[in-house]
Amino acid sequence: MWEIVETHPTIAAIRNGEAVTDLQLVALEGTLRQELREGNVQLSESNIRKAFNLKVNSLLSFLRELFEIEGLPDYQDVVRRNFEDFIAQRQFNSNQILFLRTVQNVFLKKRRLEVADLYEEPLDRFGEDAVERWFSEEQVDELIEFTERFVA
Repeated sequence: MWEIVETHPTIAAIRNGEAVTDLQLVALEGTLRQELREGNVQLSESNIRKAFNLKVNSLLSFLRELFEIEGLPDYQDVVRRNFEDFIAQRQFNSNQILFLRTVQNVFLKKRRLEVADLYEEPLDRFGEDAVERWFSEEQVDELIEFTERFVA
């Protein structure tokens, strides 16, 4: 872990006060997940709570707390901000927006999204045909493609 903190270009950029993109932050979260789950120590959010008594929602937030890296947002904040941008850049009605905000919550819980997820709990509360009623096939494809960028 120390090596990542010392050598990762995104962390260096943050420490130097340089702007980093959300995709760089997602890549950092992915790197942390991969590196910290290998070997004898398997660090996860629940293990961090137990070992360090820190309640964190992502490895980015753990890194921020542990090494006091100001300006390092939480993974959930990055995803939420991008979902809001995704919604704002399109002409969605109120039902679609509510559905997409629920999709965001599903994505944050699972950290991935597949088309089948759009028909399962809690999204099935909108009706079994909500996806077909409110979104075109192209919009669904665009949503899935959008979320794939944030899988960490």
